[in-house]
Amino acid sequence: MTTEIVRQFAAVAAAVGLLLMLLPTVATDALHLPDRPRRLVGLGVILVAWVVMAATLAPSGVTDPLSTPMGLMGGIIGAVVVMALVVVAGRLLAPRPWVWFLLLGLTLPVRIPISVGGEDANLLLPLYVVIVTGITMLWWMERRGARERRWPTTPLDLPLGAFVAFTLISVLWSSDPFEGAIKATFFWIPFVLAYLVIVTAWHRGRAAATLAITTMAMAVPVALLAVAQYLSHDVFWNHRLIQANVYSRFFRVNSIFYDPNILGRYLVLALIIAVAVAWTTRARTTVLVTCGALAIVYSAALVVTFSRSSALMLMVGLLILALHMFGARRTLLVGLGIVTLGSGIAIAGSSQVRSALTSTARLDKVSEGRFDLVSGGVDLFRQHPVAGGGLGSFAADYSASLSTRDVRTTRVLISHNAPVTVLTEEGVIGGALFAWVTVLALIVGVRTTRDRGSGSGVPGVAMLAGLVGVFMHALLYSALFEDPYSWVLAAGLMALAARTAGKMASVSETVT
Repeated sequence: MTTEIVRQFAAVAAAVGLLLMLLPTVATDALHLPDRPRRLVGLGVILVAWVVMAATLAPSGVTDPLSTPMGLMGGIIGAVVVMALVVVAGRLLAPRPWVWFLLLGLTLPVRIPISVGGEDANLLLPLYVVIVTGITMLWWMERRGARERRWPTTPLDLPLGAFVAFTLISVLWSSDPFEGAIKATFFWIPFVLAYLVIVTAWHRGRAAATLAITTMAMAVPVALLAVAQYLSHDVFWNHRLIQANVYSRFFRVNSIFYDPNILGRYLVLALIIAVAVAWTTRARTTVLVTCGALAIVYSAALVVTFSRSSALMLMVGLLILALHMFGARRTLLVGLGIVTLGSGIAIAGSSQVRSALTSTARLDKVSEGRFDLVSGGVDLFRQHPVAGGGLGSFAADYSASLSTRDVRTTRVLISHNAPVTVLTEEGVIGGALFAWVTVLALIVGVRTTRDRGSGSGVPGVAMLAGLVGVFMHALLYSALFEDPYSWVLAAGLMALAARTAGKMASVSETVT
């Protein structure tokens, strides 16, 4: 059996397992599938598919030692030891799930640069370990007799399950199945598992407070490193960024991340959290001073990323917070005045701004080729309008559409617009499922934050602001589903929604 066929079987198995996990109880009851057993079976299928998919990506140099009897025995023993350690870690975390959320917050931004088979990559290896440990933690929590034996059902279960399952299955017809397998292995499968763990353990682990504190604390050294890079004119990991800084008028930094835009996204999330914490605290003076100092540190680092997409994300996130804190009328009037004044000064004082607003060629140059990438993605969508070119196909298909000269001069072949990427790779079917997920998540998020009696309040608004901000950032940079924070924020909102719905159901039963 070829590696390609094994990948396809793994992709289909992961999709089936996910549907078993997320299908509504009403649907599975009609099929006479008990709730808890079918979810456990689905979880097991996803885990096996994940391991198999990852194994197909391993270079031959890594798997060669396993071809000998001694090497194979050593590999089996090593795998058993690792599994035992993960199970023990889950057992230790089961009585204190807040520690798992602390580990989650610490590992979310950490990427480990590795070289495997001559290929360089920055992988979220610590996060993957935390995710698997979280799964064993939930298993131990059930064995200890936790009250919630059924996994919580959220409004996003069905659309999210259908969208992710279709995305995984699209590896079967992808024009770049290897890239599709990479995305499935390192992003889609582990992040949807993280989503499931977070939704289930959210209210048992004081998740909102733990993640907020951890993110604010982690962002400080990240921001200070970014400022130090700017002062020393020395950046890490990204050789393309190093080369670009030589010829650019601006020296951009990336801190621990590969790309300055992802650094900017992370710093904006920290800023949004700092504003929300400052707004909700009772010890006004102390926390305002602390959050003010943090905001200065975050902002200084954000400035030297020179990330326009992150600036847009910050404006959108602060707007959503302001709508909740000050009301729609005052926020919109002040916001409209600032935008009108700022844009008027920019247009009147800069010929380059006027040129960018009136010339598509200038707009494409200012956006570093993003305009061409988006229009090229629309052209690719027309070639495969129904089911798309498959997961991971954008770069290969876009490169094939360019002339030899254009290939040499084009710096970026990855789409910088998440919805366009979905339409290109998943077609109308995937686009419709994506729209279903996006609109429903927004509606549920807004309704949840309005229910002040449930305790969602400002934490929910902060998560909604962060999630909408990440989406806006992804319109100019993409990486919506490749960013674990998208899944964490969505899971937090859905956990709040599930709890609110549960309380409403309990009240209804009491009244009845």
